[in-house]
Amino acid sequence: MEAFKHLLAVILTVALMLTFASCYTISGQKMRTVKGTYQLTHYTYTPKYERKEGYTPRTFNYLEDEEYQYEDYLIITGSGTGYYVHKEAGSDAYVKEVTLSYEYDDENSSKVEYVIFNDALTVNKNTEFNKMGVTKNSLNYTKNSFDYNELFTKKPMRSEALTVRWTKVSRDTDLDYAEKQLGELKKYSYSAFGARGIYGLNAPWDIESGVVQDSPYQYFYYVIDTAENALKATAYYALKETPGEKVVREYQIERISDDWSILVIDGVEWTLEQPYSTNYYNDTDGMRTTLSRVSSDISDKRLSELIDMWLPVGQ
Repeated sequence: MEAFKHLLAVILTVALMLTFASCYTISGQKMRTVKGTYQLTHYTYTPKYERKEGYTPRTFNYLEDEEYQYEDYLIITGSGTGYYVHKEAGSDAYVKEVTLSYEYDDENSSKVEYVIFNDALTVNKNTEFNKMGVTKNSLNYTKNSFDYNELFTKKPMRSEALTVRWTKVSRDTDLDYAEKQLGELKKYSYSAFGARGIYGLNAPWDIESGVVQDSPYQYFYYVIDTAENALKATAYYALKETPGEKVVREYQIERISDDWSILVIDGVEWTLEQPYSTNYYNDTDGMRTTLSRVSSDISDKRLSELIDMWLPVGQ
């Protein structure tokens, strides 16, 4: 019983520390002031790490680090939907539709204190990066690090740290300002962004017996881009007999349902297994084949990382 009480006390202490570590600067504003286009002006993250003498952890700066160089805009419309524009090093700029919700001052319901935004992947998340505190012409969130010892190992640790700042750069509640800065944007509806990704083709299996068949492929990935002005599926694969020979073929996605529960690629119809699933399936002649989303990042860098895992040593 004493051990249980001690464990409970430790858990409560950590939970309390996490609560105090997260903070916002708040100065509630009227909705007419909150509405507009905001640019991401600060975004740094330091993962948790063991406190050791002479060790300095890396802090990721997503705006300035060469491999990231984010240029992001959040468009707050005052309604339940808005836009998130993203550009990073080596990738095309795109915009995705997001949901917006607002929390108001308890004592003055005309003033907005928090803005919460989500896409089809985060859905209802209302913490950290997705929930921003409101001040005049800016949005913010900070998670401060704190020191602690691991429960069983007693290893001295420091928790993660995160700082996010958005600065209002325009009163525009459409894409005009962002497009002037970044040019033409690939456009994703809310549901389309949820279907975007890299999908691995799994070996077919017999629906009745459950027996998995041999696959001729060393690897097979579809990069599925669901942007309304760049809709396509690109296949990247290699055969087991020639694993070092990458084949690339591009297909138009021929037909879709409004909710992206059905895709037709190269004449093959794929159906979402269930709502909120990340797998599509095709049943033909008693055999089921599935496409499993392995990444929502469709960059060339991420694709190369996935392919490299399947290549024989030395390829």
